[in-house]
Amino acid sequence: ETTTTDISLSYVTSGYMGYEESIEYECSRLPCGLVVFAVICMGLSLCGLVGNVTVVWFLAFHMKQNPFSVYTLNLAVADFSLHLLFFLLTLAILILTASCSYFYRFISLYIHFVFVAEFLCHFFDLSSLGLLAAISVERCISVF
Repeated sequence: ETTTTDISLSYVTSGYMGYEESIEYECSRLPCGLVVFAVICMGLSLCGLVGNVTVVWFLAFHMKQNPFSVYTLNLAVADFSLHLLFFLLTLAILILTASCSYFYRFISLYIHFVFVAEFLCHFFDLSSLGLLAAISVERCISVF
């Protein structure tokens, strides 16, 4: 009997990778510039957190309360919340990129997290802008 198996075709693959292999391949090529940018943003966010905590501590416990200090205190709390949310969001992104091979398991959780984080970012940002407008109107009324 003669065997007609072509040895050259026995090791041919389709050229496509599975989803896990694709993720690992993409994770091995993460740009370090993105990680450096995220770390710098986290450092700036920490500076903002420290500044806002100082303002909250000073206005809440060491000053007599008046309408302007209450507005400023509320503005500092809103900014603190925004900085904290940004810090946690950046930290979550860095952790997910560090453990990138397990990322496909957390896709649905990550999508919900991003939706909630976007909503809270808009809420805290708009509340800060509203407080700034209220402070400006109060100052203008007091001048008149």
